[in-house]
Amino acid sequence: MKVLGLIVEYNPFHNGHIYHIQKAKEITQCDYCIAVMSSSFVQRGEPAIIDKWTRAQIAIDYGIDLLIELPFVYAVQSADYFAKGAIDLLHAIGVTDICFGSEDGKIQTFVDIATTIENHHEQYNTLVKEAMQKGTRYPDACNYALKTILNHEIKTPNDLLGLSYVKEIVSHHYSITPHCLKRTNHYHDTQIQNIASATAIRHAIFNHQDFANSLPYHNYYNNDLYHLDAFFPYLKYQLLISSPSQIKQYHLVEEGLENVLCQAIQDVSSMEELIQALSSKRYTRPRIQRMLIHILMKNTKEDIQNAMNIDYLRVLGMNQKGRKYLNKIKKTCPYHLVTRFSSYQHPALDIEFKATKLLSLISQDSQSTTKKEYQGFPYQKLNSK
Repeated sequence: MKVLGLIVEYNPFHNGHIYHIQKAKEITQCDYCIAVMSSSFVQRGEPAIIDKWTRAQIAIDYGIDLLIELPFVYAVQSADYFAKGAIDLLHAIGVTDICFGSEDGKIQTFVDIATTIENHHEQYNTLVKEAMQKGTRYPDACNYALKTILNHEIKTPNDLLGLSYVKEIVSHHYSITPHCLKRTNHYHDTQIQNIASATAIRHAIFNHQDFANSLPYHNYYNNDLYHLDAFFPYLKYQLLISSPSQIKQYHLVEEGLENVLCQAIQDVSSMEELIQALSSKRYTRPRIQRMLIHILMKNTKEDIQNAMNIDYLRVLGMNQKGRKYLNKIKKTCPYHLVTRFSSYQHPALDIEFKATKLLSLISQDSQSTTKKEYQGFPYQKLNSK
């Protein structure tokens, strides 16, 4: 039995994702297709443009058999932690293959690099630390180490994520075969077309441009859209009433950033101005945005550390095949299968609920947003084969 795993955010779900699902199924000839999807917030440190339940429904309607949640504690993290959580959950649910989009398009490149890193682990880590001590960003430090050891670099976000997936498989000796598809456009391409980048589509949506031909269910993106900027008043208030020592306790606040934050927040009037004031050669925009989300939620370093030992799989959506697969594995799966929030307790689920309550602050229907999280059941498409 072949079980395909996809690691996704669907922010938003567009025509390129339909192509990805179809081609991945074709390449792997899988019996089941399972996706693990970021929850309310995505890896770039932003709220997903629409809620996770709607994104789950669209994914199931377009060919995913079973969709599970990538918990907030892994989703709003650097590439390595994001990959660690995603691959761990897919391994636990029995995935035999994964397939991801890539600018490089050659899976052997990723396997060779991941194997080299594994075989030269101490040297690689030492080189990364040395580069970061000189003020280099983490992704650039990794590339410095790769170039030194292997004379090769990986620079684009999708390829860096892809490498992180393969590194997890190699380092844990998982019985998962990786595959990759060459992307049909550049990840920062701003042109709206039939297969457009998620960046271009989000820009079009928020700027009221025509995006109807670029994604299915385009009518879902007319109301209750979530944008990072909307959190600025809440963030500003929290920073203004907090001391540097309090801010320092929050996850990703490091190397004196608490002092920079306390100063910068007094001089800016928007989220964009704050992000630009904090971004530097050392800290990328996504890294800053992730930090700000954790501050908004008051997630301390200890909170995140305590929540990262995930032992559950939370189901957000399924079709009949997906339900059949769940029934097949429920006695052998090493993790708890969670279909209702209140049925299981874990520190990561507590943080998940905090994320939902944060999202409810900018939702048009805050009560419904919170109620869906606590009382909602997975979306089920019962007429699939």
